[in-house]
Amino acid sequence: MGSAESNSAIEALVFGASGITGWAITNSALSYPTPTAFSRVVGFTSRPLSLKDLDFPSDPRLQLYSGLDLSQDADTITKYLKKIENIDQITHHTYIEAGPMKVQSRESKRTLILSSTPSQQSRMFIQIDNSGRFQQWYGFEFGTNVYRETPLKENAPRVPSPYGDHPFFYPQIDTLTRLAEGKSWKFADIRPNAIVGFVPSHNPMNIAEPLALYLSLLKSVNPTLSVPFPGTKESYTHLQSNCSSDQLGRFHVYDSLHPELTAGKAFNIADEDRGVLGLWMEKERGAWGWVRGQKDLWDSWTKENGLRPKVEWTENGGEIINFARGPYSTFDRHYDLGEARRIGFAESVDHLKGYYVAFDRMRAAKIIP
Repeated sequence: MGSAESNSAIEALVFGASGITGWAITNSALSYPTPTAFSRVVGFTSRPLSLKDLDFPSDPRLQLYSGLDLSQDADTITKYLKKIENIDQITHHTYIEAGPMKVQSRESKRTLILSSTPSQQSRMFIQIDNSGRFQQWYGFEFGTNVYRETPLKENAPRVPSPYGDHPFFYPQIDTLTRLAEGKSWKFADIRPNAIVGFVPSHNPMNIAEPLALYLSLLKSVNPTLSVPFPGTKESYTHLQSNCSSDQLGRFHVYDSLHPELTAGKAFNIADEDRGVLGLWMEKERGAWGWVRGQKDLWDSWTKENGLRPKVEWTENGGEIINFARGPYSTFDRHYDLGEARRIGFAESVDHLKGYYVAFDRMRAAKIIP
């Protein structure tokens, strides 16, 4: 492994353990690359959730803490962290970025980084996951207003002004780079594309759940209907890269265990090296508009199918579909995975299999019928 310490000394801390990416990282750290790779895995959530709520396996190495609000000031966050037993022994630390559609100041990002960056822990390896509804690093939210050379590589130039003035990932990474100068702790920047994921507590911040709800409701309303593509013709004919949450979780773990190869670097990650097209039939329909039109059916449909309460199509889900299949997808946005392969990460997942796994998990969690 990439650490001088024995496996028994390697411990992981995950901010946002109940989110799409955080859940996958926490779950992967318990079994990948071996069931004993980490001696302790600590997960933080903002909402009060139990291990049962999150469907994590029963594992004495796993600890879950709730009530951590990362929008608070640095002193408050630091006091909270100091309450965690042996927090100074944590060697691997992942921060999952909050939704990029929210207005967040650069100063709040610096505060978070400063409060969660170790001052004494020389073995610490930090990861920043630059995921979200839009892949802001490459300016997907700005559509064709921004030029991109595809397949997208990590060394692509940043989005120019005025569009480049908005992505908060830029100052975040710049701050980490500055803080790491002359220090023994390291960090890496992970950049997934559209995430195909699942969390038991219901989270539409990925492409799989809103798509699953669309398909399930459509089948209930008209079981004989040929299912239209939930997007536009333009998005159907442009290359994309999806990243299943399991693939993303495993890559985070792999990356963190090889700091001698990954420190200070950025990495694209997706399910496959090749970009894919629409993965659908030729008919199209705006999924967001159609599902919103069925709003009166939600409560009865949920009860009739024995689904968990409050599982519904949200504005976030609609934005995800628009990002992955609609007007934000009228251009090629597939990834080059050369950097991930260069450090020895050889795993791939069939693009469709990632969806099947997510759908099966949602069915077991009573999110879809």
